[in-house]
Amino acid sequence: MSDAAANRLAPADFVAASGYAREVLRRWRLEPDWLVDEAEADDPELPVASRLRRYRQLEALRIQWQEIQGLHDVEETGRRLSGLACECLERALGQAEAAVAERHGRLETPEGGAARLAVLALGKLGGNELNFNSDLDLVFCHAASGQSDGRRSLEPRDYFSRVVRELSGLMEEVTSNGRVWVVDTRLRPFGQAGAVVWSVDAMEQYFVNEGRAWERYAWLKARPVAGDLALGSDLLARIRPFVFRRYLDYGLFDNLRSLHAEIETRSHRDELQDDIKRGPGGIRELEFLVQSLQLLRGGREPALRTPGFLAALRAARDARLLEEVQFEPLNESYRFLRALENRLQLVTGRQTHELPADTEQREALALLMGLSDWNRLASRISKVRERVRELFRKRFGAPEQRAEPVRSLWPPTPDLRDSLAGAGFEDPAAAASALEQLHQRLGRRPLSAEGRRRLDRLMPELLEEVLQHDPPDTGLGDLLALVETIARRSAYLALLHERPQTLARCVRVFRGSARVAAWITASPQLLDDLLAPDKSPELPRLPSVQPEDVENSLNALARFRQAGFVRTALGQLDETLGRPEARRRLTRLAEAVLACMAELFLPENEPPAIIGYGNLGASELHYTSDLDLVFLHRHGEPPVRAVQRLINAMQLPMPGGKLYEIDTRLRPNGNAGMLVSTLQSFADYQDRHAWTWEHQALIRARCVFGSDAFRERFEEIRAEVLVRPRDPDEVRRALADMRKRQLAQRAERAEKRLLGDIQFIAELGVLLNAAQAPALVEARATIEQLTLLGEHGWLKPQSVRQLIDVFNEAALLRDRLFLERECRDALPETSRRMVAEAWRALFEDG
Repeated sequence: MSDAAANRLAPADFVAASGYAREVLRRWRLEPDWLVDEAEADDPELPVASRLRRYRQLEALRIQWQEIQGLHDVEETGRRLSGLACECLERALGQAEAAVAERHGRLETPEGGAARLAVLALGKLGGNELNFNSDLDLVFCHAASGQSDGRRSLEPRDYFSRVVRELSGLMEEVTSNGRVWVVDTRLRPFGQAGAVVWSVDAMEQYFVNEGRAWERYAWLKARPVAGDLALGSDLLARIRPFVFRRYLDYGLFDNLRSLHAEIETRSHRDELQDDIKRGPGGIRELEFLVQSLQLLRGGREPALRTPGFLAALRAARDARLLEEVQFEPLNESYRFLRALENRLQLVTGRQTHELPADTEQREALALLMGLSDWNRLASRISKVRERVRELFRKRFGAPEQRAEPVRSLWPPTPDLRDSLAGAGFEDPAAAASALEQLHQRLGRRPLSAEGRRRLDRLMPELLEEVLQHDPPDTGLGDLLALVETIARRSAYLALLHERPQTLARCVRVFRGSARVAAWITASPQLLDDLLAPDKSPELPRLPSVQPEDVENSLNALARFRQAGFVRTALGQLDETLGRPEARRRLTRLAEAVLACMAELFLPENEPPAIIGYGNLGASELHYTSDLDLVFLHRHGEPPVRAVQRLINAMQLPMPGGKLYEIDTRLRPNGNAGMLVSTLQSFADYQDRHAWTWEHQALIRARCVFGSDAFRERFEEIRAEVLVRPRDPDEVRRALADMRKRQLAQRAERAEKRLLGDIQFIAELGVLLNAAQAPALVEARATIEQLTLLGEHGWLKPQSVRQLIDVFNEAALLRDRLFLERECRDALPETSRRMVAEAWRALFEDG
């Protein structure tokens, strides 16, 4: 701590303030100056039991002394104390194994090697944040079978139980030299009633069939610390789905409230008011705040699966689950309370969390905390605990009060149709039929008792929210389809109950957009994106991808793309996100996916560059856009198979749909050409063989993945092609023919047709004027091109304004027709006539 560092103590003053230091130095006949000497705490000449005790006691004392001197912080103290405990455990385990092997021989693994225990730590040691005098919460498992090879052979369970007894004796037996550490094994399956040692298979089955909510909290902090570390890691990988659910586990809130109420009740007991761990505003409440986030979202955010408090807190901030203003109070409070906890145990020489009543100990504690007297320390403790208390109340306060739902509508009754008519439904017969059929289908489904309770609790609340809108019928069918889907995983039912504001927003969104309703129903995890307030949220955080785990990486990218679509659409529906910014967001989303796909599938050394054409290149991507891609490489054998795998993976059917449709027909020679071309052959093709429409396509082309040098060279090639002089009549004829072929091949709605016509007008201007106005080469978006063509004089100012207005009007209408449930608007005839006149003037009369 900085206060302590500013008031560095002499060794003698430190020892005078610490009952623990006085006792340990007396026991090992050392002077206070030993703390600043380079002498080893370990003494190999001592018997094992005494050696372990000396090493643990003196090394822990030195670690704490160094923190108080400002040589490292409280987090590093936790790591060093944890490392010390792991080292002592490994030594004691080796001694225990040798003792049991001498009497009973050895056990072998199925592969023929020596079988060892895996020692897993939970609690503070598991979190790599051991305090000065913590117990060691340990669980033991093995993977051995058969019998040991000694004369008095044993089954694995009995054999390893003896090893644990030997280990525990070495660690916690109190001798004239004290003990090493207290070992606590009560967090094992079935607690004190369960076996001390379990096989990994049996332990996995226990968590599948018997695991309880509080055990998820306990195993958040699990990590292997001694013995067979690989086996311990294997067990943790097996039980990870128990601890961290793949979906957002809002069903956890009922359990959280029970645990919260228990903590709340305990913390207010008189005997805990001075307890800085279990009392109000103590360490337990801080840990509960962060652990609840880990359990809720750890299945979707791998970074949250870290056992330590501070590491998990930073991961929550980095995942944008905590704002900086929330992070800092938690970080500062935890560091203060953990430093206080360590110094309290230094002063008293006991494993305690209760602030001292003794005046001398109080002043010693203030001294070790770097403060001048107890009153100042007491004031600071009070402020920190009150801040923690307030954070705890905000997170786990009583659920939001809501009006009593109209329970007569669910479950359906014989007079449901009349009730719906009286409630204002335009088509009560259809609504009643939909509710009755849903009730029948769900009645036949084998829901758990908890799932059915959650369903019957949510449905009246949902219908009450539906009745707040006029007419209530709008979107009801989609809402009921969502309920039927999420009833299979009732945590989502719990989410909508726990978050009334999310339920209200869900109803509004489903009423407003059949498109977003379909996306969410197909992938209910997207309900999480309704948790954001009614303001345009940022794009989701890009997931990390692992080339060795392609399947999970693709699923993570699919969720990322889906969430990006939903968040962007919500921004447009809420009118907090304009059309141009929505297009740019969708473009950034696609580029991020492409970069991750390149990491998964393309060679690490000199991967091919990816050129985005069309809307992707112009940063005007729409929800329905394909990705028009061309792949280019420098030299050598083209990585065709890698590129083909990338394309195939992009188009794999996944929950929520494909990542993107890919179109590679704009490559040199189209479908007849190489899937991957060299940059030089691409340049040669554009120079000598490309059709005019291919030069037109190059206007919007942009390198979306590749090195800076590659991007620079591509831009040079593109500019050289676009600025060359052209025959105006030939260009007009070529572009007009291309537009005619497009319209013959596909039907276009009026707004889409106007967008296409205006785009062709702008691109005609680029091809005819780039030689005289090179700035046009940098313009890929249609509006920017029109603006520059007006400045160049190719278009009249009035024409520029009119074309831009119609373009914006048509693009906005396209989005509204795609997203909004009841958009019936159309473009005015004047807009169509104006674009037609501009087309004639530039393509036919020009």
